[in-house]
Amino acid sequence: MGSRLRIFLTKKQDRELFDLRTAKVPQKVKDRAEVIRLNADGWYVEKIAAHFDWGEQTVRVVLNKWEKEGIEGLHELPGRGRKPKLVEADIEYLEKCLKEEAQTYNSKQLAEKLDKERGIKVSTNTIRRGLKKGVIWKRIRISHQAKQDPVTRANKQADMDMLELAAASGEIDLKYLDESGFSAWSDSGYTYYQKGEQKKLEQTKRRGRRISIIGLFQPLISFIYGLVIGGVKRSSYIKMMEQEAQEASESKRMRVIVQDNGRIHCCKEVQALWTKWEQMGLYMFFLPKYCSEMNPIELEWQHLKRDEIAGKMFEDELELAYAVMDGVETRGKKGKHRTERTKFNKAN
Repeated sequence: MGSRLRIFLTKKQDRELFDLRTAKVPQKVKDRAEVIRLNADGWYVEKIAAHFDWGEQTVRVVLNKWEKEGIEGLHELPGRGRKPKLVEADIEYLEKCLKEEAQTYNSKQLAEKLDKERGIKVSTNTIRRGLKKGVIWKRIRISHQAKQDPVTRANKQADMDMLELAAASGEIDLKYLDESGFSAWSDSGYTYYQKGEQKKLEQTKRRGRRISIIGLFQPLISFIYGLVIGGVKRSSYIKMMEQEAQEASESKRMRVIVQDNGRIHCCKEVQALWTKWEQMGLYMFFLPKYCSEMNPIELEWQHLKRDEIAGKMFEDELELAYAVMDGVETRGKKGKHRTERTKFNKAN
């Protein structure tokens, strides 16, 4: 048996090889750098080959190239290997299309776009591999941000910041109000399941009516809500605001409700009560149009739908309502706030 191959590294060389772990170089180069460092630590060729599942001769070639060429020997020579079909400029072009164009794309559509716009024919797998570093496959979200007035939004955001500071210092009570709805039939989505099989959710006999929820969210403190079949009526909204006004009056502490400009929030019947509520210590803060993302309760709706009741089918409105209530309770435990349900009569 010939002499054992053994590499000896200076501190500078070891550091250069170690830094390749996070450098933007091919994985082959990173593996070769690790081979050199392992050998310098006393690993024999056989052990390194077993560790990487390589042939022993492959390991010897890496070690010999290091001794002859140093760190340059870890890289492929120019012209070696098959040229990639998808270059960085193509990936940047696709990422720009995904970000700026007002439509959705799957990998097949992107491959067709590359062929049509740039004359490059690649497979859908090549598209997915090329985009996987900075792009993921996920659901889209409907947005109205393009309709926002940036000046109005900035001014309102500044006012919101001041209100939140006052609430954090204990000067006022700040709550966020909004409504949302739930259906007995969940939208189709994604799930983990066995390869070659498909998960199915059996639809119930009837879809039934939607369950609507109106909520008042005070982060880390409380979530007050009410459920109704169908849409939320102004009478339900007024009942909740009357309760808030009464509590503000009894506590002698100003209370501010952040909400959008929904019809039931601004109808004539409600406007006639504003003066009365303000005298009791309850004030309304209206968000600018198309700025729902400024309301933190929107995130509660998202988590409630996505994490608590998504991917389920319900037999009737009652079963759905119980699921929503259970979801609200679960969110309360996670968010460390108490939950309380307001009950509406049939007139509400």
